[in-house]
Amino acid sequence: MNRFSPPKQSLVLCILTVMSLSCGRRVLLCHGRKHAAAFLPSARSGSCRLQKGASSIKRHTPATIRNQSIRFSTTSSHSAKQSEEYDFDGILPFEKHSHNSIKITVPDDEKSIDNDPFDNASFHSKLEATIATAQKLHKSAIWITVPISKARLIEHAHTSGFTFHHAEGNSATLSKWLLNEESRIPTFATHQVGVGAVCINKLTNEILCVREKRNNYRPWKMPGGLAELGEHLDEAVLREVYEETGIQTKFLSVLGIRHTHGLQFGRSDLYFVCRLEPVPDENGQVGKPVPQEGEIEAAAWVCLDEYRDMVNDLDEKVGHPMMRQIMRLVDQGVENELDIQRTVVSSVVPGRKGSPVYHAALRDD
Repeated sequence: MNRFSPPKQSLVLCILTVMSLSCGRRVLLCHGRKHAAAFLPSARSGSCRLQKGASSIKRHTPATIRNQSIRFSTTSSHSAKQSEEYDFDGILPFEKHSHNSIKITVPDDEKSIDNDPFDNASFHSKLEATIATAQKLHKSAIWITVPISKARLIEHAHTSGFTFHHAEGNSATLSKWLLNEESRIPTFATHQVGVGAVCINKLTNEILCVREKRNNYRPWKMPGGLAELGEHLDEAVLREVYEETGIQTKFLSVLGIRHTHGLQFGRSDLYFVCRLEPVPDENGQVGKPVPQEGEIEAAAWVCLDEYRDMVNDLDEKVGHPMMRQIMRLVDQGVENELDIQRTVVSSVVPGRKGSPVYHAALRDD
């Protein structure tokens, strides 16, 4: 899936002016990050190619570029030079974004400044001019991030054909597809990730269970919940078990994965059932579960045979089809030799941390 990720650098508006010494023609000037490259028209096709060796790069800020103009020109051996001018006062500052798109970031600043490009009175006309500019640059899409303090601008964006993509914290991000084809902008956050724990005390032949204060479909269930953003599966399941029961545990493996659709907020759900074992205290004892206040009604070590009888019951109001399958996995192997294993591998992307890969058990070499 293609992903559009917000840029980490602050918005910088650049003008790149390149003179061709061989034929003396003016070439395309473009906005971008402070290390952007100029797009030069190809002498053969009239299309734009990337020129990194710009001989002169002058950096500008909105304060220094007032009353100046951007010149977009296209030339080819088969057509005369055509050009159009765009006044900086009539266009919104933007930066290059992923997948050949551009992004406008509205600052969360209510200070009044001269010729504010995000002034409510002129915002719509400037946005329309920016859309036209992006289309001339053959961009695929435009993104615009608007803080709550400037929410009044969202109505203008809607009028110009923007739709909500996602909202988080104090800002909303909208998008507009520009190409004359079906939009390839991916839906935001299609899935949530949940974790559940099968934690068995082998010394007592008991399984750790909880009963929630609401939405209990069976007398007992395994502890678990949703993984947080940036949290690995093993971290999430250990945290959830400790929060709901107060029991310290060790991650062993993944037993299975359930994929469900239409859950919270209409999202799909990936639920990872993990095999854990309790961590005894310094005296070699496993503690008594303590239910989480406000969330869990009861937490207990339940006799494994009692739990197995419950999930295996053929009465549809008593049995639990998913856990019936999970318990078969628990019982079939020696320890966790047949479970889904976890291996942390390095990334081929420079600077990216290693990631866990979950896979079938490997045979010994």
